[in-house]
Amino acid sequence: MDRRTFLLQTASALMLASVLPLDSLAATTSPTGRHYYIDSAMGDDGHDGSSVAKAWRSLGKLNQATFGPGDRIFFKRGGTYAGVFAPKGSGCAGAPIVVDAFGDGDAPHLHADGSAASTVVLHNVEYWTLRNLAISNRGAQPAPRRTGIHLLHENVGVAHGIVLQGLHIHDVNGAPVKKDGGGSAILVETKGRSRQTRHDGLAIENNTIERCQRDGILFLRAGSRDGGLATGVVVRGNRIRGVPGDCILVKGCRGGLVERNTVSECGTLPRGEAAAGIWPFDCDDTLIQYNEVSGHRAPADGQAYDADFQCRGTIIQYNYSHDNVGGMALVCNDGRDAQGIGNSGTIVRYNVSINDALRKTGSASLRISGPVDGSQIYNNIIIIPDKPDAGSQVTVFKATSWRGVPNGTAIHDNIVVAPRAPGIDMNLATQTRMAENHVYTDGTSATSPGNRPILERFRTYRPTLAEVNALVRACFANGKPVPDALQRIAGLA
Repeated sequence: MDRRTFLLQTASALMLASVLPLDSLAATTSPTGRHYYIDSAMGDDGHDGSSVAKAWRSLGKLNQATFGPGDRIFFKRGGTYAGVFAPKGSGCAGAPIVVDAFGDGDAPHLHADGSAASTVVLHNVEYWTLRNLAISNRGAQPAPRRTGIHLLHENVGVAHGIVLQGLHIHDVNGAPVKKDGGGSAILVETKGRSRQTRHDGLAIENNTIERCQRDGILFLRAGSRDGGLATGVVVRGNRIRGVPGDCILVKGCRGGLVERNTVSECGTLPRGEAAAGIWPFDCDDTLIQYNEVSGHRAPADGQAYDADFQCRGTIIQYNYSHDNVGGMALVCNDGRDAQGIGNSGTIVRYNVSINDALRKTGSASLRISGPVDGSQIYNNIIIIPDKPDAGSQVTVFKATSWRGVPNGTAIHDNIVVAPRAPGIDMNLATQTRMAENHVYTDGTSATSPGNRPILERFRTYRPTLAEVNALVRACFANGKPVPDALQRIAGLA
């Protein structure tokens, strides 16, 4: 550019700046996108939304706009926003559209109040980040498929870069029965009739989910084996309380990471309903680690963790499970699906279970059901105080039939502390290898004089996740229980 052209363009830019307000100039020329503001108390939908002073008022006005790469949408803290937020437009790699809060006070509250199936719908958009919002959807009566946030992508190929972060999703009253449609805090769904669709780079992190019926983070499908499994899926650091069904269920993913989530006080479901804390379905190479699940009370299943149908290479490690009626973990497959890939290569290791499998009969610390192939269960610590009902079964490992039986299961080098010799019922399984599991019980181990006080203490005492992770590392060396493992457990108690 020559000097004359440079001076002419500079003069034109200065003249434009002299007639436009600063906030309008920033919204027009910012290379990182526009800023939009919404204030339910002081906003006006007649404004342009470009500044705090010119904020919009309603979700309806936001839904009329089409957003682009780098745009920012700011909700005023302390405000309440009724209706549905269903934005249009997409960001791009390196310039997502970000929804956030501004000002002081409580998180902005978006609520459909049962007037719609979902309060927030991200439909066929990508590169969106939602954070620091409160979202609810409580109607006068429970309704099927009611949800807080619905990620719905159909016939679009790969949907990139959806991030849900630091949200408070609460009071969503869906149907309590799964076959009736259920309900959830977050619903992930892809469809692909004309074009196979899957997620890439989906992150659900550091959210608080409370009092949602039936489920918490529910994937109906994030990808498929025909069109490609979802990649880059992370579910991390979420705190889930008062969710009685499937608290975290990921489906249709490859290499999904589910870590550092906490599930507690799950509540109750109607008789016959089956659910579990954290589990994959139709996924490959899922890693489930450093989670804590307690208080699951589903009438059927009710385990903390599960590797379910059509799953290969699931690893469940360094997790904490306590006070779950169904047990610590389930590995299962329905043999009626002869064309499916089954369940193979599941590993359950380095986990700690305290006071699980609370049903009087039928439950076990770890249950393997149906034609499951090549599971490995090792280096876990299972502490079983007396069950609340006198005469209850105390079963640690159990195999059951489901149009087929487990095969090639290896169960070795686990530590079990129980009031009496626990049941091990792997009779239905084929080619099971049981080796060097260390079981400490009253009256049978002269090397553990503190056994009874340990169990008495664990009737009420619950260590932290960090403490049990440190314990499981201390109790095994080179894949074997250390000689003083029981004393180390006693030291924790």
